[in-house]
Amino acid sequence: MNIVGNSLIASILLVALWWLILIIPAVIFALLQISSKWVILYTLIAVIGTYALTTHKIALGHIWLITIGLGVLGVIFTELYRRAHKYIITDKRIIMGTYLGLFGTYERDILYSKIEDLVLKQGFLGKIFNYGTIVPATASGLGTGIDVAKAEAGVGVGAGKEGVGVGAGIAVGGERGVVMPRGRSWFILYGVPDPQRIYDLLIAQMQEREPAQYLQKQVELLEKLVEKKEEEE
Repeated sequence: MNIVGNSLIASILLVALWWLILIIPAVIFALLQISSKWVILYTLIAVIGTYALTTHKIALGHIWLITIGLGVLGVIFTELYRRAHKYIITDKRIIMGTYLGLFGTYERDILYSKIEDLVLKQGFLGKIFNYGTIVPATASGLGTGIDVAKAEAGVGVGAGKEGVGVGAGIAVGGERGVVMPRGRSWFILYGVPDPQRIYDLLIAQMQEREPAQYLQKQVELLEKLVEKKEEEE
């Protein structure tokens, strides 16, 4: 009985560990992408796997093979999803979008004059393989999100006599937020190769549309017109 009991406990712990391996990354990714679909998807996978175990459809060891298979599929679909993002840089605007065929198309056009800020994001792998994400933020808030940090503290005191108790407590909570460059992948330049070159190109286009630069061009144009008129006279 002890052997059977220990084996059952070990199996439960392994299943619980499997749930954590699936759910924790899904929660982190959902928070970063501001989408709950990943939590729902991985929770569904965990529920189906647990049901298959309890009904003896699969063995406990098969769970890890399934997890490895899901990881490989995840890498493949992530690369396909990245390749579905296209962007076009013109002399007046940026056209960016996600083209998923039957699954939908999302596209955004943004004029350089509407861009308030431009942010380049490169992670560890991005530095190695030279790719990154460029976030154009506008005055309307596109390209930004809010990270919120929340802290709570509480204390309570209670006393009881003959089953009758009196208690008192107090709780204090606080919350702070900061605006971060973030957006849906079709609202930004996602997975861009050689991102520093693209970033510098966009910055140059934005600088040309700065009021001072625009006025300088107007002055130069007027000076040329005056010089031409003087030469004709």
